[in-house]
Amino acid sequence: MITTWTWLSTKPNGVLAALVALQPPDGDAEKTPTSSEIPVAIRCVVLIMELALVSGGAFLLLLSSSVFGVLIRSLIGGDVAAHLCESAAFCWGLVAFMSWFFQQPKRELARRLEGFSWSSGKTCLASILLHSVAVMVLTSWAENQELVSWSNVETAVRQSDGSVATVETIQNLLLAPIKEELFFRGVIMLVCINRLQSLNRSAWISSFLFAAIHLVNARHVGTQYSVSYVMVQVVWAWLVGLFLALKLAVSGSLTQCLALHVINNIFALSVSKTNAMDMTQPATTCSVIASLAIYVIAIARQLQLLSNNQAGRKDK
Repeated sequence: MITTWTWLSTKPNGVLAALVALQPPDGDAEKTPTSSEIPVAIRCVVLIMELALVSGGAFLLLLSSSVFGVLIRSLIGGDVAAHLCESAAFCWGLVAFMSWFFQQPKRELARRLEGFSWSSGKTCLASILLHSVAVMVLTSWAENQELVSWSNVETAVRQSDGSVATVETIQNLLLAPIKEELFFRGVIMLVCINRLQSLNRSAWISSFLFAAIHLVNARHVGTQYSVSYVMVQVVWAWLVGLFLALKLAVSGSLTQCLALHVINNIFALSVSKTNAMDMTQPATTCSVIASLAIYVIAIARQLQLLSNNQAGRKDK
C-alpha cells in the first residue's frame, strides 16, 4: 500500500502560514491559497525560499548543538557522551522545527514517519544479503584486494595507535545517518512534496542535494581520500539518496530509510578511501556496473509503484 501525503497540506504551512499570520483578522480578508491552487512557477519560487529557510535553520541548529556538545564534554569529559548529546540536541531541534514548519504536533509527526512494517524488515534483510554477497565476491578477486577488503574495515574502525576509534565509528555508522535522514528525507523531501505536490520531482531534488553535500570531501583529496573515491561517493550518494527518497515516498517510513542508510554505511567500511579505482580492471568495471544495475532496478521498482498508484487513483 502506497502512503498518502495529503496530511502535509491540510492547512497552510511554511511561507503560506506566514502569509496567513500577516492577514487581518476580519472576515473580509482574502483566503490564502493552498499549494495546489498556486501556479507552478510561483510554487517553485516559494519552494526555493522554503529550502533556504530550512537549510539556514538546520545550519543554526548544527552550530548550537555543537556548542551544547562542547559544554557536555567540558562537564563530564566523555567524547562519546558529548557526541550523543550533540546529535540528540540537533535531532530534537530539527523535529521541533519540522513541527512548526508543517503545523503538525511533534508526536503526530513522529507517528507518521517512524513506522516499520514487515515489508520494511524484508527490504532491510534483502539489502544486507545483497551487500554481503557483493563484498564476498569482490574480496575473492585478487585485483580488488586493495580496493575492497576486510582489512579496510579494520583500518576504518581503528586509530593510528591501534585503539578502537569509538567516536568516529559511532559517528559514521549511526549518528551521521540519523542526522542525514532526518534532514534530507525528513525535511527536504517533505518540504518539496508539500510544495510541489509531486513525489518524483521531490525525490530528484532531495537526491541531488544529498549528493552535493558529499562534495565537501573533495577538500580532503590527497590526505584522506583519493579522487576516484570522492567521485564514486558523490555518484553513489545520488543513487542511494534517490532510492531512499522514493522509498520514503512509497512507504512513508523514515525509520526504514535510516536502517537502509546504516546498512549501506556499514558495508562501505570495506572500501578503501585512499587507493585509486582502476576502471581498466575487469573486476572493478564489473563490480561498478553490477552495483549500478542493482540500484537502477530498485529505483525503477519504486517509480513503478508510484506510477501504478497514480494510475489507480485516476481510475477511481
